[in-house]
Amino acid sequence: MSTGSCPSCGAPVDFRPGAGKVKVCDHCRAVVVKGEVKLEAHGKVADLVDTESPLKVGLSGRHSGTGFTVVGRLQKGNPTGSWDEWCLAFEDGRTGWLAESEGEWKLLFPIEGVALPDVTALKPLVTFPLRDRTFVVEEVNEAHTVSAQGQLPDFNEVHHYADCTGPKGVFCTLDAAAGHAEAFVGQFVSLAALGFDPHQLSPTPRREALKDARCTNCNGPLELKAPDSARRVGCPYCGALLNVAYGKLAFLKLLEKPPYEPLIPLGAKGTLADPTQQDGKPVEWTCLAFLIRSCTVEGNRFPWEEYLLWNADAGFRWVMHSTGHWTWLRPVPAGEVALSFRLAKYGGQSFKGYQEVFAVTDYVVGECYWTASVGEVAKAAEFIAPPFSVNLDQTENEATFTHGVLVDSAVLAKAFGLKAKLSPPVGIAPAQVNPFRAKAAEAWTWAGLWGAAMLALVIVFSAVGHSDTYYQGHFSVPPGAPSASPESQRFSDVFEVKHKVPLEVQVSAPNLSNNWLGVSVDLVNEATGEVIAVYGEPSYYSGTEGGESWSEGSTSTSLQTDVVDPGRYLLRATPSFDAGRAVDYSVTVKADDGPGACCPLVVFVFLLLAPLYYSLRASSFETQKWNDAVFQSAPDVSSFPYAKSDDDDD
Repeated sequence: MSTGSCPSCGAPVDFRPGAGKVKVCDHCRAVVVKGEVKLEAHGKVADLVDTESPLKVGLSGRHSGTGFTVVGRLQKGNPTGSWDEWCLAFEDGRTGWLAESEGEWKLLFPIEGVALPDVTALKPLVTFPLRDRTFVVEEVNEAHTVSAQGQLPDFNEVHHYADCTGPKGVFCTLDAAAGHAEAFVGQFVSLAALGFDPHQLSPTPRREALKDARCTNCNGPLELKAPDSARRVGCPYCGALLNVAYGKLAFLKLLEKPPYEPLIPLGAKGTLADPTQQDGKPVEWTCLAFLIRSCTVEGNRFPWEEYLLWNADAGFRWVMHSTGHWTWLRPVPAGEVALSFRLAKYGGQSFKGYQEVFAVTDYVVGECYWTASVGEVAKAAEFIAPPFSVNLDQTENEATFTHGVLVDSAVLAKAFGLKAKLSPPVGIAPAQVNPFRAKAAEAWTWAGLWGAAMLALVIVFSAVGHSDTYYQGHFSVPPGAPSASPESQRFSDVFEVKHKVPLEVQVSAPNLSNNWLGVSVDLVNEATGEVIAVYGEPSYYSGTEGGESWSEGSTSTSLQTDVVDPGRYLLRATPSFDAGRAVDYSVTVKADDGPGACCPLVVFVFLLLAPLYYSLRASSFETQKWNDAVFQSAPDVSSFPYAKSDDDDD
């Protein structure tokens, strides 16, 4: 350790080896820089403010088996708030930084020898490669160093920074100051995992300062549930919006009260598992804030409600309510979401773009972990893969993603012990599952199975059905016999029908040409005298017209009887013909008790009724839902790319 005198006040200044070339004098707050020849004073910093951090310079810990010491501290701020960044000197010579973000701690290490984008030109959702990873910009802003303590690698008053996330929880911060840019990469950690002695950690000043907080406008007791994370507080008594800074409340503006009370009261506690996580265990959530947001599409205002939930270990969640539909939302890193034109991919699943609107914050009450303000406008986009969704809120400086899933109102009512009955859903929610799609798929499956079974039965019965030929005879008309006269009749020998089946009677006249022949066939039961009569009339004509041949009709015909009883039968055939144009003919009688084509066809049609009905209902459901999809390129310019007119087919 090297020691020198402060150029400003002469007090001793100690530099720890490898911990940085800048030291803030403990006596006069001068920024002392170790030059090549001597120590130099580069102005002074303001006194440290009382922030919420439990850390302090001099604490020791351990990360991945390597010890470190907290050697320095930077206090930074921007229009949205202030924060601490702690410089860590590791025993192996590395320098790390520890920063708090919305109740979570980020441990980052500098990366050297990599090409970096222009930090000042970055915008939210811009992607860039860094070594073997791709990062997505979540927030860009300008920060001012308001104070410092201890030993630091360098010191700059103004910083342009970009907070970015990558896959698998990797975090990256790009920092540009004085024409030099640096990259810091790391992950979220806990203080317990860093090996700090819990007895040496300071109690959170903000919690102590805000334990008995009262509204600065109406003096009403606020009873803050998560003071460590609060950045804005909306008074539930007078509607005042209060800023939270360094454990103190400051009046910002008076808000109009909403026309109704929150359905989930502020401070209400509910126990349930996070439905967006498969292995989630039930935890107790506290309702911290209630917001009303809205968008205006073609002159019509569409409001919805958002409830901020909090758990000390699990962090923050959102519950959104719109027209009786409830959606549970969990924040996710932007680096884990891939965006393309009206498409998002998250967790190996694709989500289709449903809407993109400009959302306005109309009202806020309770505790918010960000600097919420009434009138704030954000571009809100929703991508759906029912019942899940990916949601994006984007402002000029920040982009945040949430992963959502629809939940039943009864689940929330039971979890939070809500006495008032929640209103039933109205209309179709963007991520609502099509209730008819599964029924249609099931109906098509069963129709296919039953259809296959019916087809198999038809094939089996056709194969085993009786097709015996009982009689086949060839007849000639006697010369000079008149048409349909007794002289023209011919009789068969007696034949036996073995089964109780319908009979097929075939009449064929192969020599028929440009002629017709009618044959009345009578089947006479030898035992009972019962007569079964059928009539067949084959006709066949052909010729040439315009150089082209034509033909019509057939030289044979087939007739079907009703079911006949077994027994011995005699066949009587009486031909009809034009005078002088009689031809020879044959008659065949055979049995065929296979199923007719009509019956299976009727069954098949009946099987199609249910799947067709549910398919039409599913199509109508999707059409109705996507007709409401809207994309705004500006607050007053909207398009409905999926809408169909009433005349369009489903």
